Amino acid sequence: MKVGLETLPPLVLAGTRLLLAGCLMGGAALAMGHRLQLRHWKPLLGAAALLFLGGHGFLYWGQERVSSGLGAVLFATIPLWIVLIEGLSPHGIRLGWRAGTGLGLGTAGILLLVGPTQLLGSGRVDLAGAAAISLASLSWALGSIYCTRAKLPASAALAGGMEMLLGGVLLLIVAGAMGETRGFHWSQVSTHSWLAVAYLVGVSSMIGFSCYLWLLKVASAARVSTYAYINPLVAVGLGWGLAGETVTARTLGAIAMLLGAVVLIVREQSKRPGPLLAAEVESQGAVAS
Repeated sequence: MKVGLETLPPLVLAGTRLLLAGCLMGGAALAMGHRLQLRHWKPLLGAAALLFLGGHGFLYWGQERVSSGLGAVLFATIPLWIVLIEGLSPHGIRLGWRAGTGLGLGTAGILLLVGPTQLLGSGRVDLAGAAAISLASLSWALGSIYCTRAKLPASAALAGGMEMLLGGVLLLIVAGAMGETRGFHWSQVSTHSWLAVAYLVGVSSMIGFSCYLWLLKVASAARVSTYAYINPLVAVGLGWGLAGETVTARTLGAIAMLLGAVVLIVREQSKRPGPLLAAEVESQGAVAS
């Protein structure tokens, strides 16, 4: 994202990567024989609006205005939002002490990993940018819960492709309405930014998001959302292996806390059936009665 934003406006970057990924993955799914029904378009549009227009739109816009450390902390609140929403929902899943402890441990681990210097940046926090990223994490949490309950296509590749396609269109429409395309020319995009777009399309969108959608079908949103604690660990590993960044004692302590948080949340969630198993058990009970 950081490399892409060097020469691409934020919403144009977000919309372009999703539009390309959606065309490629959705087209491949249709070519493989998966079919899209008329009843699928409404839930697909709802998921695209929450996950991409809200989630990616606010994230990309806010990331230009706050430090990378603060952005990481704010977006890592996705598990907290999911637990809060589920707890307030009449049919939501209430989590026990293990998951609650894990959420607290994970939040503390993110704060420790980022550290006060990166968290505060220049010492002045752009409130609009911070609010935007907070809204992005809330919107992504809502979208994740929505995907566990919406009647989406059975194929994760087709559902993901169509959601990204719709999300890309929505983001590019908003980008035009906000004036991001005014005076912008594709010729000004650098090779590095295009390579970043290619990575975001192939790895982050086509592979990562299709896996995420499939997981939401077989596990609870709270369990799947622990990826928000794993992403910073991947970044630390890449920084150490590719950029020669130093791994300090504070970093190792934060890694231990984050892994502990994931273990606690996953252990509690493993005792609960995922959405598909729960539906199967419910249907078998109805047949038996």
